[in-house]
Amino acid sequence: MPLIDPTTPLGKIRLRIGDFRDIPLLPDSVLVSALTDCQNSVPRASALCAQYILAMLTAKTHRKLAQLETWSNEQFEHYVQFLKLTILNPHFMATAPVPYVRADDKEHPLIAFVEQWNEENLRPVPPNAPKSSTAGFF
Repeated sequence: MPLIDPTTPLGKIRLRIGDFRDIPLLPDSVLVSALTDCQNSVPRASALCAQYILAMLTAKTHRKLAQLETWSNEQFEHYVQFLKLTILNPHFMATAPVPYVRADDKEHPLIAFVEQWNEENLRPVPPNAPKSSTAGFF
């Protein structure tokens, strides 16, 4: 897994969209472009990048190996399920276990990211607020 700095906008986007594999789906140039297009808004750039990933996964449904041919959309469905879980349950990321070992007096960047994410996204919703399908994530 590549090293992600959760204190940078690119690191925050990668963590929000779940793109932290050894070979990421989206290169940094795409994330920077999305940030620019969204006026440096991390939540809106995350939504745009998630849309890019969904578009990429829709194209990867056909596989053929010699006589064996499959048509599947499992990666797409799993990613949609991840996005829905994250959007519909803002507490989803707050309950995920975070590995932590303290070696010095500095605050761990991953812990700082989780705390900042919780402060920004786990605000109480007023009773008369309009319903939004993306409240709390993007």
